[in-house]
Amino acid sequence: MKKFVQRAISKIDQLDRNQIVDILGGLASDVQMLENVLESIHDGVILTDERLTVQYANTNCRKLVPMTILSSYEGMALSKVLLDEHILHYIDLCVHNQQLDEDNEFSFQKGEHVQTVAVTVFAYKNKAREGRASYVVMISDVTEHNANEARLRRSENLASMTTMAAGVAHEIKNPLAAMGIHVQLLRKAFARKESLTIEDAERYLAVLEEEISRLNGIVVDFLFAVRPMDTRLRLGPLVRTLEEICSFVEPELSEHRVQLRRDFSTALPRLEYDEHLVKQALLNLIKNAMNAMEGGGKLTIQARLDGNQVQVKVCDNGIGMDEQVQQKIFEPYFTTKATGTGLGLTVVYKIMKEHRGDITVQSKKGEGTTFTLYFPVPKSERLALDRESMTEAQYEA
Repeated sequence: MKKFVQRAISKIDQLDRNQIVDILGGLASDVQMLENVLESIHDGVILTDERLTVQYANTNCRKLVPMTILSSYEGMALSKVLLDEHILHYIDLCVHNQQLDEDNEFSFQKGEHVQTVAVTVFAYKNKAREGRASYVVMISDVTEHNANEARLRRSENLASMTTMAAGVAHEIKNPLAAMGIHVQLLRKAFARKESLTIEDAERYLAVLEEEISRLNGIVVDFLFAVRPMDTRLRLGPLVRTLEEICSFVEPELSEHRVQLRRDFSTALPRLEYDEHLVKQALLNLIKNAMNAMEGGGKLTIQARLDGNQVQVKVCDNGIGMDEQVQQKIFEPYFTTKATGTGLGLTVVYKIMKEHRGDITVQSKKGEGTTFTLYFPVPKSERLALDRESMTEAQYEA
């Protein structure tokens, strides 16, 4: 239809009145069909021009966010239509590309319930208006989606607690046994009324202190692994975080004769992530890789866009793992080290689930290991990427 109208416009002087009426009638039908589609979806849709003057708003908008009650919003300033200043502020930041660390979700009290909506803003070039930008504001109800994700995370946490409790019971046996033996030795010495030397007493007390410290470490690690994480997702550039963690670990890697290679794509979208938790996950993986290369080696941290997700890979050329170890590597209290609780990778796995992502491992004995972190690209960024792809395609055409 679009190409037909363009051809008709180019020959408008050759068309009679009836032909022009037919074309306009067809266009009116197409517009009506588009409006019917927009009215039928569950999301709210607001179309504005470059000055944020409303061109169209479907009726679902009023069900999702506070708005002025009018029969039509066409021609009104968006600031006079939307009644929530926080959403207006967010839209203004999006228009000026300044919403780096802003949360795009907003909650409202609806009777006895709280409704959460996600606001997405993207621009498009309007050729009919000399290439000036127009904006689409999408408003989606994410209340049930967020509740389902929270329930899923709780279910996963509960399912893993049985295994973790068994691991804790196993871990605390050894320090408790060592403490029991040394208490018995002290008791026997007192029962025989032997005089203890300062050296003997200090030796017994040192063992008790060491085992108490071990127990405390086990309990602290266990609580960290089972407690809900205080995850604060913010929209921002992941490359910045990767650069910071690389700069932090590079001196220690150099001391262990490990060469660090950075391989980050320059065209990565922004992600919703908790910077502190992501740094912790990467630090765990980097330290594991460093320990796997005792004689030195190469460590590569790579970031690439793959469809609707960003992949971050931590690759080493260390000792590697066999298939049996790979299958158990994320289980609580499983470790191949002489020391450690075996919760490091369990925590990394939990962090990725908090980000609605995933983690996988590929390894070969004697060749090295690659851990891959998968971060989902937010809907707003996917729309922006699609828009850029379309613009590039049009330019090439």
